[in-house]
Amino acid sequence: MMDFLEFFNLKENPFKLTPDVDFFYMSSVHQEALASLEYLLNSEEGFAVIIGEPGTGKTITIRKFLSQIPDNVEYAYILFPNLSPEELFMAILEDFGIQLSDKVSKNKLFSTLRDFLIQKRKEGKKVLVIIDEAQNLPVETLEELRILSNLETDKEKLLQIILLGQPELEEKLNSSELRQLRQRISILTSLSNLDYREMVDYINYRLSKAGNSTIRISEKAYKAIYKYTQGNLRLINLLMERALMSAFVENKHQIDKENIESAAESLALRKETENKKYPVLIGVFAFIVFIFAGGFAYIYFSDKNPPKRNTVIKKINKSAIQHKFGIVIASTLNMRESPSINSKIINKLRRGDKIEIVEDTGDWVKVKKDTLQGWVKKEYIKIENGTAKKTNQPDNRKEF
Repeated sequence: MMDFLEFFNLKENPFKLTPDVDFFYMSSVHQEALASLEYLLNSEEGFAVIIGEPGTGKTITIRKFLSQIPDNVEYAYILFPNLSPEELFMAILEDFGIQLSDKVSKNKLFSTLRDFLIQKRKEGKKVLVIIDEAQNLPVETLEELRILSNLETDKEKLLQIILLGQPELEEKLNSSELRQLRQRISILTSLSNLDYREMVDYINYRLSKAGNSTIRISEKAYKAIYKYTQGNLRLINLLMERALMSAFVENKHQIDKENIESAAESLALRKETENKKYPVLIGVFAFIVFIFAGGFAYIYFSDKNPPKRNTVIKKINKSAIQHKFGIVIASTLNMRESPSINSKIINKLRRGDKIEIVEDTGDWVKVKKDTLQGWVKKEYIKIENGTAKKTNQPDNRKEF
């Protein structure tokens, strides 16, 4: 009997949930995350952190990164790490193929891992430890990771650590107990959902990779997909798989809005979306009532107390309100929490990155890259229609 893959002439399921690097879609935020991981690998930074809600692509991003690392890099990958410091050290050693008795002390675990790292450095190798779902790590285990990251030679770090987690991880890292660890983290990237255009490209890209780029999807169907998923990768995959099944049952090769609605119903996404609408509608209704009430009161009291002099109405010149943008001209540029060279680094920008200028204070400007805002030195960027010195020559300096 023909299944839906044969019906649509697909070689494999284009919307399977298992992270498959062959289906990795390079959106703008995922490209930035990959670039930050590559920067870590080519630098002597100790930590990189990637934050994202469930379904935004953290795991497939790290797997894409691992699929292209050079042969001189070894790594341990720890998943679901609700572990004590001793358990984490044991898990890391086991992932590197080192077996120890369960009864060994933490000092023994630490010294064994240190000796392993020193040996790998002598062999000319780099060592990474990647911890997925790191928001589950206890505070004391995260603090031990900071101590572990102190292991270094006179010139190089022996270990680099990548933490992947949900927004709760960032909240935990910003707590007072982990302030020393937070100061060590110079690379922090946030993943977000796809916008509408990227969602359409993502769906077509996956269909093409699976062997059929000719499946027709109506514009109304795309809009319904975005309504129910808001660009979340996991939800897109779930919804599109069900929609293909729905069209298969109806014996048609086009995905219409009705197929999306049917898929959303089977996944309980319609009910969830409706539940999210009600608080918004109530808020909008309350706002409208407030505006009408305020307007009525204004008119009533204005009639009672007419103004004794003319009111001057000043028109706002909308052309004066402009967004400024800039281009990074240094090879790398640190984005900091506040306008100070001693402030924490929250992101790394690269030459050619386009940034929005949020605030200008002279030597420093506050900029926005995707959803992240921070401060950079003005001399390292070229501001469009701004006051920065304009140049067509690249700046090879690195701002630290």
